[in-house]
Amino acid sequence: MKISTSVGVWIASLATLAIMSFVYKDNPFYRLVENLYVGVSAGHAIALGWGNIRDLGYTPMVKKGQWSLLIPIALGILLYTRYYKPVAWVSRIPIAFMMGIGTGLAISGTVGSQIVNQVKANFIALNTFSNFVIVLGTFGVLSYFFFLLEHKGPVGVVPRFGRYVMMVAFGAAFGSTVMGRMSLFIGRLQVILGDWLGVLGR
Repeated sequence: MKISTSVGVWIASLATLAIMSFVYKDNPFYRLVENLYVGVSAGHAIALGWGNIRDLGYTPMVKKGQWSLLIPIALGILLYTRYYKPVAWVSRIPIAFMMGIGTGLAISGTVGSQIVNQVKANFIALNTFSNFVIVLGTFGVLSYFFFLLEHKGPVGVVPRFGRYVMMVAFGAAFGSTVMGRMSLFIGRLQVILGDWLGVLGR
């Protein structure tokens, strides 16, 4: 057993223990690290924003003559008019641009990934058992949301199967989430027991 002498490892390990202490109850150590995390995240966001202004705005304009970048820069500056009441309405212009662009990108991405690709994924040959289950499960789930006919008797067999398929899918998604959180927890334990305390062999 050899305890690490690295300052970074000590900070990471003590911060991890402080965060995990919330499992017992709220305490000053947890609140300290929580506030520290928020502060570091805010500082990182400010530094990243300044880097974007320098690299994507100032440098291309001054060194490459791309003066058309003044338009998005001006729109960004107009966002701050919201803090001055006489001209606060001006901030709606860049907000409208952002909402319009965001909506367009979201719609195009959603149509492509959740509609077109989903439909294409079901045009498969029914030559294997897994392909047959995929197609049958898809039709079962779709029929579950088809409310023109009441789901009773023979008509309700396929929708009932679709409900079971959704239950399995939700269970698999939940299990994947739990396993992802457990892998993060195991990673932090490896830092504490391995990198910090040297209990685990490398």
